[in-house]
Amino acid sequence: MKYYRFIKKLILPLITLWALDVHAQKAKEFYVTAGWMYLAPQSKSSTLRIIEAGSTPTDVELPHTAVRLGKSNTVGFSGGYFFTDHWGVELTAGIPPKFDIKGWDALEPLGKIAETTAWTPILQVKYRQPITPKLSASLSAGFTYCWFTGSEITNDQLGELLGGPTDLKINGAFRPAFSGGLTYAITDQWFVGGNFSVIPLSVDAILTTRHQETNQIIKSKIDVDLNPIMTYATIGYVFKKRKKN
Repeated sequence: MKYYRFIKKLILPLITLWALDVHAQKAKEFYVTAGWMYLAPQSKSSTLRIIEAGSTPTDVELPHTAVRLGKSNTVGFSGGYFFTDHWGVELTAGIPPKFDIKGWDALEPLGKIAETTAWTPILQVKYRQPITPKLSASLSAGFTYCWFTGSEITNDQLGELLGGPTDLKINGAFRPAFSGGLTYAITDQWFVGGNFSVIPLSVDAILTTRHQETNQIIKSKIDVDLNPIMTYATIGYVFKKRKKN
């Protein structure tokens, strides 16, 4: 009997708390956030391969020529809409961060060899679950199209290794994105939160070299697994529905 009373005392407050929580979370509301993003690529790459010399396809490996991407920070923004108390859709983006590309393995002594700017808007479906009247957890899944601008070689030693001045292009890609997070309501309209996202992202980088001696165009390719983990600390505002008179 005492166990029954204990369970009853435990369950009833939880049911009450759940009821308060569901009541506190409103459907058909827009919200926006702003905050700080920290992006940490879990990068690794293949070796550099020469795929074209002049107009002739080729496949020549340059052993021990790998790269890694550095970490980056930027200002982020998001906006979302909840269709129900639990289900919504969210778009997250940030001021495009710049990443340093560093030599690895035999290229490590060169340090930074290139840089690029990444654009990674993320569109996701979000499920929100109340934990307490003010604290909620969420899980999200969706996709991103990641593309790169301002990609350039910054270390002349790499060009010397490849035979001449070299240009860099990184191809974009559609990839899935997964997120989890927490939000805490400060007032009925203001809240703070934090979430993390993972993106299983692989891209191809193409290097185009004009050989100084032969004036021949040489194209090289390296496959890079970026797999970034993004953490996002936010402050947000909910646009409450106006009450009907």
